[in-house]
Amino acid sequence: MENPMVKCSIANCEYWEQGNNCSAEVIMIEVNAHSNKPQPEKLDGLPYDSEHQDSAGGITDTCCQTFEERTH
Repeated sequence: MENPMVKCSIANCEYWEQGNNCSAEVIMIEVNAHSNKPQPEKLDGLPYDSEHQDSAGGITDTCCQTFEERTH
């Protein structure tokens, strides 16, 4: 299965590419209620948390956990 195109406007993210495209291999989206929750699992060879499920009331209730600040 081909991955869908993911658009992102966060230009200081490591995975941001020209045209507001996301180049991350795995994208984790979480509810804002968990935004301050420690995320022990990272992309570096470890899976993201896929053991729980949440419900969002709308688009403003979600956030991207894949963000990694660009260092160069």
